[in-house]
Amino acid sequence: MSKLQSTLEQAVKALKETLGENLYSCCLYGSAVRGDAVEGVSDINLLIVLNESTPAAHEAISNVIGSDRQIDPFVLGKRGFARSVRAFAPKFLSIQRNYKVLHGADPLKDVRVDPELERFLCEQTLRNLRLRLAHAFITRKQSTNYSMFLAKSVTPLFLRLSELLRLSGKEVPKEMEERVPVLARELGLDSGLLTDLLAHKRNPGKLSDKEIVSWHQRVFPAVDQALMFMEKQWPA
Repeated sequence: MSKLQSTLEQAVKALKETLGENLYSCCLYGSAVRGDAVEGVSDINLLIVLNESTPAAHEAISNVIGSDRQIDPFVLGKRGFARSVRAFAPKFLSIQRNYKVLHGADPLKDVRVDPELERFLCEQTLRNLRLRLAHAFITRKQSTNYSMFLAKSVTPLFLRLSELLRLSGKEVPKEMEERVPVLARELGLDSGLLTDLLAHKRNPGKLSDKEIVSWHQRVFPAVDQALMFMEKQWPA
C-alpha cells in the first residue's frame, strides 16, 4: 500500500469514527486523483461535507487530521452548500473534474453553474492571483516564504489558465505537463516558464533575492498576458 493510500484510509477511518452520522460526505480531489501528485510535496485535498458544520465538528476534525501537514481539508455544511458552489464556482468545477468519493454521498453529481457566472468568477480569481503575486513580491523582505508562496501558486495558476481556455471553447488535457504546450500556444505564453513552474512546485528550494526578482519578471507578465486574452475573448 502506498503512503498516500495509507494516509487516506487512516484519515477517513478517523473522521468516520469521530464525526459519526454528522459526516455526510468525504471526497478526495486534485493532484491525487489526477495522478500527478508529488509525494511529500503535494497536498492531499479533502472535501468534507458535514450535516451540521459547527465549532464542535471543526474541533473534532482538527483533533484527527489537523496535525497532518499534508492533508488540506475543505469543510462545508449541507446547509448553504449550493450557495457555496455559486460563490466558489471555479473551485467546485475544478474539483468536479477530478474527484473521488471516499465516504458517503456524492455532493457534486448535480453541480451546474451558469456560464456567465463561471466566466466572471474565473476572471475574479485570476485577477486576485495577480494581486497576490504583486503583494508577495513587494513585501518579500518581510517574509522568507516567497519560494513556498510561488510553489503553492502553481496549481491555482494552471487551473485558472486551463479554465480560461475551456470557457473559450478549447480542449485542455488532464495532466499538468500535457497542458504546457496547449497553454503556451493558445495564450501566447512561454512554455519554458510553465515547465519551470511545475519543476519549482515539485522542489521549492530557497530562493535568493535575485532569483525572486527573476521569477517575478517572468510570472507576472504571463498572468497579465492571460488577462489580456480574457479581455479580448470576453469584452466587458
